[in-house]
Amino acid sequence: MTAATESGLALPRYSADPVPPVKLPAGRTIGPVTGMQVSPDGHIWVLHIANHPEYAPLGPDEPPSARMPSVMEFDADGNFLQGWGGPDWLPREAGHQQWPKQEETISFDDAGTIWVFGADVSYDHAVQRFTRDGKLLLRIGRFGETGGDESPDLLGCPTDCWHDVKRSEVYITDGYVNHRIAKFDSDNGRFLRSWGAYGRPLPSASADYADSFSNPVHAITLGPDGYLYVCDRKYDRVQVFDAVGHASPRFIREIGLDVESPFGSTFNLVFTPDGKFMILNDGNNSRLWIVDMVAWKVVDHFMAPNSEGADLTATVHKITADHEGNLLLGRTARGIERMRYEAAGA
Repeated sequence: MTAATESGLALPRYSADPVPPVKLPAGRTIGPVTGMQVSPDGHIWVLHIANHPEYAPLGPDEPPSARMPSVMEFDADGNFLQGWGGPDWLPREAGHQQWPKQEETISFDDAGTIWVFGADVSYDHAVQRFTRDGKLLLRIGRFGETGGDESPDLLGCPTDCWHDVKRSEVYITDGYVNHRIAKFDSDNGRFLRSWGAYGRPLPSASADYADSFSNPVHAITLGPDGYLYVCDRKYDRVQVFDAVGHASPRFIREIGLDVESPFGSTFNLVFTPDGKFMILNDGNNSRLWIVDMVAWKVVDHFMAPNSEGADLTATVHKITADHEGNLLLGRTARGIERMRYEAAGA
């Protein structure tokens, strides 16, 4: 790796940690890890595909009782604290389970509540907000029913969110079926507005790359500059919007990855603690790209642990950062791994 960028910034460095960041109770197992976030108290929250017969089949000697609950909380030292969720966690409605059929991701907000998403494109058309111990607070959308990009109350397999606690507004990436960012009142679920690629009004879905988000609109993150960063995964790009606190979004800029990947490359992102660099998760290639925030340019990359080229069985579906800047990697076939952060110039 080069010592510094064109902006004169020393590059951050990451190294694989041989010690797993979390410890499962004895005799317990997990499925593919798809969601992960560190809460303000430093606890590690993990979502995994716990019960899906295709994506998370039990091993030949693995009893169903060994599989951990869908949502797990670990303390900062990786000790298991609690778990909850699953097909029967909430009462069924009209015979339908009120839990994702294929768990997708988890988002922890500044109010201490948790948002859970699914990825089954035929069913998981709702996002749900929970307390830390799994009490349902809000559901937006309806499982098993979608309404397209123009719908004010139905979603199309949403994937992630950022919650503006101060204004009680939640921004949802929508999603694996739809092609938009949708904003709702986070107290009552009332629809507020939505927009497509470049902040354009909907419907803007099009086969033309320049016109539309693709599927999935996979992740959304608040940057250190107060802008919203949206991962348009299949189009290999991140778009940036000035939207928080404004009636309408303003498109700021975008950055793309020139890579080959069957399912797109911009899975999600994090920022270094100093805010000078963005780390882009090129999930199917098990590769992390470093973006200089000043120059707004891709300046380097590094591989996830034990990765050589594209290995779809070891997809890095989500990355997050702990309070020290270390990267936690949620991998579909390897569980959770950690890469230790060394500050630029250290």
